[in-house]
Amino acid sequence: MDACKKCKVCNKLCEIVPEMVGVFKSLGDLTRLQIIYLLATDTTGKLGVGDLAAQLGVSQPAVSQHLKTLKGEGIVNSRREGFYVYYTFNRERMMKFREHFDLMYMSVMDKCDQELIRKTTLDQVLNMCIICYSYTGVTRGVAEQIRNSCGGDIIEVKTREKYSTFTAYTRGVLRSRQGEQDAIDPELIDVSSYDLLVIGTPVWAWKPAPAINAAVAALKGCEGKKAVIFVTCNGQFGEALPLLKKALETRGVLVLAEIGFAKKDVGDMNKKTELIGHIVSAYNT
Repeated sequence: MDACKKCKVCNKLCEIVPEMVGVFKSLGDLTRLQIIYLLATDTTGKLGVGDLAAQLGVSQPAVSQHLKTLKGEGIVNSRREGFYVYYTFNRERMMKFREHFDLMYMSVMDKCDQELIRKTTLDQVLNMCIICYSYTGVTRGVAEQIRNSCGGDIIEVKTREKYSTFTAYTRGVLRSRQGEQDAIDPELIDVSSYDLLVIGTPVWAWKPAPAINAAVAALKGCEGKKAVIFVTCNGQFGEALPLLKKALETRGVLVLAEIGFAKKDVGDMNKKTELIGHIVSAYNT
């Protein structure tokens, strides 16, 4: 199906949501949810209508009707062995539904974030610069989420000498521990025309990555600017946030908020909304 061009960015929700309606209806009944739970936690693969009816304390015809509804939406599978019909939970179907639900949820929350920006800034375009270094792409992803919700420009710092997986965990980590700087592009980052800086980095050896150390040193016109900082990390944040804050304050930047994203937080819309709230608050301070 061709894109309908009704949305700025096509995410196929106009196709996905109608497919979700039947599943929502199926899940909107307590007995059916109990049936799903029993089937999902069953290890025998041999639960029939009579077994489910006995465990739920309802009639077999009622269970049969519920199973028919669930099977119609692909949530439940059945197989016949002789005179018996056994039912099992279709995990793949529910995983697909979860993916679609998450997409719908993220789309709605993006609109909520944009509405938050509109209400609190009186429709002003946020004049801000998002500066980040990203080795795996995670930090860049957070920066792009900020830009999608708030606007602004992204300056992604690149190291002139590329890290391999091996050198990142050897030379890169050592340089991070020692607080050193990588050679980066751009060499100079002029932020004199921006009202707010948002700066993000991955955590290497519990400290900011060497590339972001260089980015802070490369700032021009940053004195007196407000900033929000964030870090991303697979493990612990360590000293990354306080060290980044101190480096910026040494350059005359006022850090008004800081936040860390663990691996599990990157796709968390509540965490993202918290960051957007910090940005709006800092911008209006």
